Amino acid sequence: MTIGSGIGLLITILYSFLPLIISTQHLAYTEVSKYYSIVGIISFIASLCFAAGLLILVINTVKKQPVIHNQFPKSTDYNHD
Repeated sequence: MTIGSGIGLLITILYSFLPLIISTQHLAYTEVSKYYSIVGIISFIASLCFAAGLLILVINTVKKQPVIHNQFPKSTDYNHD
């Protein structure tokens, strides 16, 4: 989940600066399309990593056995009747 979030954050930053980079290099539309396709594929993979990590976290949380017995320790106050 952390890997997917990190890559997603980097891709978001890259999406912000990509038009600036493209405009300074005066690239053709086909080149721009290639860059956006590559970034989109990487973003899709990051989304899958995040989803898989979240699913693993939810499964592990649900499978955890709740401990009901001995949840509150017995009092050690012997002066109380």
